[in-house]
Amino acid sequence: MENEILERINVPAVIDRDECIYCFETPVNNIPEGLTTAGTEHSLNICLSCFQSVCELHRELHMNVTQNSCDTIHVNYLNVAKLEKSKKETDNAGDVTPTKKIKLQVTEKSEDDLYDTVWELIQVQGENTEVLLNSESLRGQSTPEKISSILSAKSQQLADQASSWQLEIHTCEHSRNFNVADVPVSKIDTSKCNDCGLDSNLWLCLHCGNLGCGREQIGIEGHSHGLKHYETHNDHCLAIKLGSLSENSNDLYCYQCDDEVKFNDGNKILSLILQKFGIDISNKMATEKTLTELQVEQNMNWDFKMTDSQGNQLISLQANDELGCGLLNLGNSCYLNSAIQCLLNGGVSHWGEQLIEDIGVEFPMDVVYPSNNLKCQLIKLTNALKMTPDQYPQGIKPRSFKKCIGGNHEEFSSNRQQDAMEFLTYLIAQLDKKYFDKKSNTNDDEDYNNNPSDLMRFTMEDKLQCQTCHKVKYSYSTAEALQLPLLENDETQDIKERLSSFFANETIEFNCPNCKSGVSNAATKQAHMKTFPDTLVLNPVRIKLANWTPVKTSNELLLPGVDDPEDLLDMSQWKAHGFDVDNEQLMEDNEAQGFEPNAESMSQLKEMGFTENAAMRALYATGNQPGSTESAMNWLFQHVDDADLNDPFEPPSSDKQNSNNREVDSGSLDTMLAMGLDGKLSTKALLLNQGDVSRSIEWVFNNMDDDGEIIETNTAAAADSTTNTKEYGHDEPLRYKLRGVVCHKGNSVHSGHYVAFIRKTVPDMTGEQWVLYNDEKIVLAQDTQEIRQNGYIYFYSRS
Repeated sequence: MENEILERINVPAVIDRDECIYCFETPVNNIPEGLTTAGTEHSLNICLSCFQSVCELHRELHMNVTQNSCDTIHVNYLNVAKLEKSKKETDNAGDVTPTKKIKLQVTEKSEDDLYDTVWELIQVQGENTEVLLNSESLRGQSTPEKISSILSAKSQQLADQASSWQLEIHTCEHSRNFNVADVPVSKIDTSKCNDCGLDSNLWLCLHCGNLGCGREQIGIEGHSHGLKHYETHNDHCLAIKLGSLSENSNDLYCYQCDDEVKFNDGNKILSLILQKFGIDISNKMATEKTLTELQVEQNMNWDFKMTDSQGNQLISLQANDELGCGLLNLGNSCYLNSAIQCLLNGGVSHWGEQLIEDIGVEFPMDVVYPSNNLKCQLIKLTNALKMTPDQYPQGIKPRSFKKCIGGNHEEFSSNRQQDAMEFLTYLIAQLDKKYFDKKSNTNDDEDYNNNPSDLMRFTMEDKLQCQTCHKVKYSYSTAEALQLPLLENDETQDIKERLSSFFANETIEFNCPNCKSGVSNAATKQAHMKTFPDTLVLNPVRIKLANWTPVKTSNELLLPGVDDPEDLLDMSQWKAHGFDVDNEQLMEDNEAQGFEPNAESMSQLKEMGFTENAAMRALYATGNQPGSTESAMNWLFQHVDDADLNDPFEPPSSDKQNSNNREVDSGSLDTMLAMGLDGKLSTKALLLNQGDVSRSIEWVFNNMDDDGEIIETNTAAAADSTTNTKEYGHDEPLRYKLRGVVCHKGNSVHSGHYVAFIRKTVPDMTGEQWVLYNDEKIVLAQDTQEIRQNGYIYFYSRS
């Protein structure tokens, strides 16, 4: 019978055989402490019909699903267990000398070196399981070809990690303008640091040949003498790391740009420079890890030395129902791990419980391939974190969830480091789009709503008042977070002062439809909160663009609730009061008077040779603000081939015109248009992201299929609350308690590390404590300096 079964199957090149499709069980059996051999407690059943892997617990579920959804029930399986070899056996598998460099790269290691594999070919009929063939019975005989193909097939996990560790390195103005002729010819001693005699972690100044040691890093000695040389010779900014230097790799660092850089012609210029110091790059063999490899190693194994800033040892905590379990780092997935922990583990109060209430804990019976189904992946993840965390004391790999939620996104499908706030926003949007919006559309109850992300949503009110006629305009929008710009300094900043600045009056130039002057007026614009969410998300903008390069700031923040949980954040002073019918008058609707292009910009565009219709169309698309000629001109250059560019221009209908009353900073819009981005999308992005250029650029890249229309509530209708726009949050503000924090440790958005702090009940301790979730490690965090210094997302829940 076994021959008949094996003859019928066609083995694919890639098989997902690393974990169960319904849980995080793996086939790996490690050697228990004190023993010399591993048992067979853990195994996976590879289905010989669909080549998905299921554990013993979920094999019956898979059979029931296939019976319900397929022509035939899947009854044939290859049960596989991996038994860890003893350390002596693995040490003998290969001989690596201490001086040979071990590169950190994702390659498929030989499983034969690490594990003994045992297997059984089984057929399941009802409650009976028949073993047709097993590895034990074939000792000394060859394994059947089809079974060998299954066991040697490339794992899906490794296939997904192809090119995972590619980190982008760019040239800088100093590497581009480097003059080799200025470098003196000299023979140098490359064996030790000129200042302290250290013989490793050495950096060569490419301007003069000075050899200084690098900065101290985890596990790497250094006294920063290379940096000190630059500080006394400010024009000597480029240095190369000797230990990682070879014909195929090098670490070129610019101290002035504070980043890893490269020359624009590969190794040609570098070879010429090094020749002047008597170094032949073709004969060099790297003996130390490169900066890229160190970044990967940090992200894979970041441990903060397991001590706090005072040097106190951190106390490890075991996975349990209250704390959940850890999430293993997939390479650069700490941004995802920290966000998921805060959502599911109490950082956003009741988010996890409300999600489980909606999706349940049982897998749907009509989904044969759960790895591609978002609901199934949510059930798999929540069951592990919330229902059975004690089964995973070493943590779980959220690989299938990451692939499912980010598979179509260029950045989140990669293993490159990402922005945790951008991922949180993306995750919420994907849950809405792929699950909750679809479910709402098929539910007959108009009031039905169980979307946990609504716990973070609230309504913002923007009031615009002309300073000439003093008439007002109100607009309303739904928000999920407050992104708070920080002052550009290195001083300690108070989060309450940043909130006050965020909600303060702002003076802008505005073409008032009521004044009808044809010239710009001064107007004040002010935001307030119309409603208040169950959990308020605060995002201090620590990452910003500087010369088109994202850089990170690390200002210490003063904020309530870090040390004293009863120190609450009171948001009542920023409550909106709405339209004052007795003391305020609404502006006229722009539609009543039609679209009136800015006269000065129209004149300038026509002088450039553009037709009147083309100029009007460009001004309308770019906001029609004073001084917007350049924005309109850039828009015209992008749309010069449009067939209707010179057709008679008619403003859109009332609904669209109301939705396109937009006021954005013309300089910010120019920046985005200069990158070749669509003007309409750029305008919408700037409005949705409070004028933040970097986030607006990211929004455009993520929403290329958006039509650019902005659905904005009609002013008068909003004043009397007769619109159909859904209201989120609560009318009355309560005070907020700090429940969770996502921190980013590092100087660059391209590297560094994210962790999560969540207030939890800890056994044998009074009151709630800060618990640190550092990937798979869960520890008691009694030092709160990290929260102030590196806090990136703060979750405040209603007390």
